[in-house]
Amino acid sequence: MAKHRPTVRCTADGLPRAEVIVLLFEAFRSLNWGVEHLHPIRLVAKVPAKGLSKGEDIIIDLDEHGFSATSKPSEWSPLAKKERHQRNLDALMEAFALARVSTSTGTMQAELKELEESGVMQQDASTAKAHEFHWKDIGMAFIPRKDFFATPLLIDISVVVYVLMVASGVHFMEPTGEDLLLWGGNWRSVTLAGEWWRLLTCCFVHIGVIHLLFNMYALLMVGIHLEPLLGRVRLLALYVITGVFASVTSLWWHDNTVSAGASGAIFGLYGVFLALLTTDLLHKDVRRQLLSSIGIFVVYNLVYGLQGGVDNAAHIGGLLSGVVMGFALYPSLRRPEATAMRWSSVLLPSVVLAVVSVWAVGSLPAEDHVFEERIQVFSRLEEDGLAMFRLGEEATSVQQLVVLDEQSAPAWDSALVLLEGTATLDLSPDASERRGTLLAYTRERIVNTRLIRQALVSPDVHTDSLIESSFARLELILGEP
Repeated sequence: MAKHRPTVRCTADGLPRAEVIVLLFEAFRSLNWGVEHLHPIRLVAKVPAKGLSKGEDIIIDLDEHGFSATSKPSEWSPLAKKERHQRNLDALMEAFALARVSTSTGTMQAELKELEESGVMQQDASTAKAHEFHWKDIGMAFIPRKDFFATPLLIDISVVVYVLMVASGVHFMEPTGEDLLLWGGNWRSVTLAGEWWRLLTCCFVHIGVIHLLFNMYALLMVGIHLEPLLGRVRLLALYVITGVFASVTSLWWHDNTVSAGASGAIFGLYGVFLALLTTDLLHKDVRRQLLSSIGIFVVYNLVYGLQGGVDNAAHIGGLLSGVVMGFALYPSLRRPEATAMRWSSVLLPSVVLAVVSVWAVGSLPAEDHVFEERIQVFSRLEEDGLAMFRLGEEATSVQQLVVLDEQSAPAWDSALVLLEGTATLDLSPDASERRGTLLAYTRERIVNTRLIRQALVSPDVHTDSLIESSFARLELILGEP
């Protein structure tokens, strides 16, 4: 059973958190204590070793009402005494009270300026005024800097990829599925075939300029608040982790859709922020305001995604993975001096998400990619099968017969053999439906080709009627009016 550690509580009586930190520093100096860790929500002071004591740590947790202080030995020792810890806390309270009445206005202002210039207070989203967004500063959203690096970097990567796509000839508003796939879009058939990198690259590919602008604005809005709280490295890590999980969710949900865009990863970051906003990590007024605005954003986009044409599966996957990561991160953010927790709080939930991802991918039909490879061969055979229809009107019956017998008819026969050979493949419902449609289409093409040959050899009205009926069935199979 854990030992009870002495704890004291001090109210701030309306003092801003930054001024409380300054007064605590003054108290530490008067007591000759060192500062081992400094963060807007937690300070750790070091009481020097003395006699048989190896020293103590004074852990101070700050909130909007003041702070609580706990004393514990720096290293476990059988000689550690509760009375000594209580004396440390009593000394701290006396020194803090003295600093409160003796610290001059000039000293307070100088210390506050030094504290702000150090960038420490910018780690707290409730006091990080430097990261409030103003439209006049829009250019700064693209320039990574020391205190705001990861968010502009992610925006820049997406913008550069989009510019390169357009420069290569991709339509700036409506890129095709082939274009998206070429630039790294996520598609079950090719991703499961071994191109796993698409789970990440699709997070930087966008379906037109409007899609890009909306996503980058949403990324900027969450990054302004979240990056100062998490730091650049963890923000980048969370973007990748939640983005990949969102891509896996999309892969699992959609049979035959090319998905692209940063929205899954962005929803992941919003999920992280939502989780943290339910804790006491930020000021309650800030929590209330941000919870309202972010909640509206998330709900609106999920409802909008129900209209179709939006990858809501990726949104939901990103959001849920972000919530998991956010709650897992909370202990390390509450205790930033515990360096071992800094990355274990990212690693452990990532392992859980990886296990879920492996299970989801393992539950998918395994051979859709084989079917897609056969379809590519089928497309080439179809080109040969339709060669007869590309002959000009000046072509004679003899010329048409030659092309029909030597190219079109053999091509359709080979296409049928190819499709019938896919009967044993483990296919998704969508791929199975496509297979059935192509089989019906190919069989009707064989019938159509034979009727046309018969009409070329011995024309009659009855054969012409059968040919018209065959073309009508082809239109019906293909879903054409």
